[in-house]
Amino acid sequence: MSLNTIVLKNFFKNIKNYTLYIFALIFSVALYFSFVLMSKDESAQEELSSGTLMSTGFLVGSVLLVFIIVTFVMFANSIFLKRRNKELALFQLIGLSRNKVFRILLLENAIIYFGSLFLGIGFGFLVSRLLLMILLKVMQIELPVGLNFSMEAVVQTAVLYIVIFALLMIQNFAFLKRTRLINMLNLNRSSESANKKLGTGTVALGIIGLAMVILGYWLSVKIFDYPLLLVPLLFGILGLTIIGTYLTFKFSVAFLFNMVRKSKKGHVNVNDVLSLTSIMFKMKSNAFLLTLISVVSALSMGLMSLSYISYYSIDKAIDSALPNDYVFYEEEGLEFYEQLLSENGIKYDSVTIPTIEYSAKDYGAISVDQDMAEQTGSSSVYLNIVSDAELGTVDVGENETILTGIPYFMKTFMDFKTSHPLTLVNDDYEHTLELIEVEEEAILSSSVTYGSPVAVVDEKVYDELNAHYSHDETPEKPHEMYALDIVGEDSLEIYELMDDEDNPAFESKISQYTKQMQGTGMMMFIIGFVGFAFLLTSGCILYFKQIGESEDEKGSYQVLRKLGFSEREIMKGLSIKMIITFGVPLLIGLLHTYFAVNAGWFLFGTAMWTPMLTVMAAYVVFYSVFALLSLMYYRKVVKQSM
Repeated sequence: MSLNTIVLKNFFKNIKNYTLYIFALIFSVALYFSFVLMSKDESAQEELSSGTLMSTGFLVGSVLLVFIIVTFVMFANSIFLKRRNKELALFQLIGLSRNKVFRILLLENAIIYFGSLFLGIGFGFLVSRLLLMILLKVMQIELPVGLNFSMEAVVQTAVLYIVIFALLMIQNFAFLKRTRLINMLNLNRSSESANKKLGTGTVALGIIGLAMVILGYWLSVKIFDYPLLLVPLLFGILGLTIIGTYLTFKFSVAFLFNMVRKSKKGHVNVNDVLSLTSIMFKMKSNAFLLTLISVVSALSMGLMSLSYISYYSIDKAIDSALPNDYVFYEEEGLEFYEQLLSENGIKYDSVTIPTIEYSAKDYGAISVDQDMAEQTGSSSVYLNIVSDAELGTVDVGENETILTGIPYFMKTFMDFKTSHPLTLVNDDYEHTLELIEVEEEAILSSSVTYGSPVAVVDEKVYDELNAHYSHDETPEKPHEMYALDIVGEDSLEIYELMDDEDNPAFESKISQYTKQMQGTGMMMFIIGFVGFAFLLTSGCILYFKQIGESEDEKGSYQVLRKLGFSEREIMKGLSIKMIITFGVPLLIGLLHTYFAVNAGWFLFGTAMWTPMLTVMAAYVVFYSVFALLSLMYYRKVVKQSM
């Protein structure tokens, strides 16, 4: 029988063990190829407000995808090498040299990888259209999507997977060279029995691991209380979290499960044997892998949450920066565009609002966090003062004021209390009013306010404040806002009419909305795409590990069946094992994500819970699918043990 015949027979005999592996490879090829193919779509690039936005975004995403795919394939290959060590050893025992065994692995991998490459490119070509439609929908771009094939994308994908194939062959050759035959036969034998007694060192390190994670969480909550130590604290939190997570998997889980086992005082049942006892030592031996999965999952979920928060908050962010359709820097600019719009028959409403700036004392209605005040050297906040007569829709009493346009991040270190006195100060002059209401809606453009809140006061009070205000000849900030609103609804056609390099400069709400929607939409899509690729690969790796463990534990299931335990009882214990095996890394990843996002979400948008919980729910659903697939494989192994 020729070597090629042996390879083919052996490959098709074991192909059922490679099903999900091959599927994951095909899917990874499809993801990468579709990603590259979308980046080559010239029609989509032409529709973007920034020509380099799409190419830059896809370049960064493709680099991350390459890293994830290479790591996944190398790790998965190492798992299957260990699973097949006895088979490879038997090949050598029957007289095949290591070079011939290497040829077997080479031919098998060639069938798997180049077959996956061919199928993945075909599948990716079809998927790329759907993904591009989703991307354009996210960026709110109306563009018909047709079929677009690129040989450049095919070559780029093929080159990547040829390089991966070469790396795998190096990995296989190194495995065969460094592993002695006797070690290959005993590679899967577990030494857990020798490590079942947990010493004081394990207990101490387990407690330290949990303490480090908790300390990292606590520091993340307090990080913005010490802005001058922001960078050292970030690295400290990162180090505590990663090292603490590793110690948690290595020692804390075994320590906690051992406490649960001891609490039963020897009265353990089949569920305890199949779940607690097994997982105690499996997690310890796989601590590095589980740490990597948890930390990268948290990073992925955190970035996806923050990008979704930015996307989710675009409307409010734009409204707070530009309350009017168009804002101009000078009165001449307003007059120029009034004439331009009138000539083109476009109706508009002009808005001119004068303003002055006062500082507010840090007591009563406004209180600044003292730690922040000490760090910044200031205990007051500056307010833009506007008369209610300029607004028309607001009527404020002579002793009252309303605060509007408060940036969402300002509320993290500043409190605003209604029914309390608010004292305005300019040089030696002070005026105290009662704060009756706090609103988020902006009145003035950020080009006028520079991010400061706006205080609406009675017309008489404004005149008095203006009389005591020191007007600089060359003011650092504008003292008047010039704007206009389009009657009906603004459109890109109107913006393009006004947007000429020879015209006076202006700010446009519809332009800012388009740019931010495209920028944050692109960012969210690429982060979600890469995050999904990692989710797929990490879920597959955990699944492969469970396949290996189920085969190793087949003898235990046979013993349990002979002792009279039913299939249902055994599967109940294994179900608990799957919940813990997939649930613990996922739970730790979710906790890391929450504290990471909670520490600085306000820098990205106005809402945290809806975007973050949406991302978390998606991750939980996908990980649950892999847990169910693993449980189904366990059921098959248990049935075979009957």
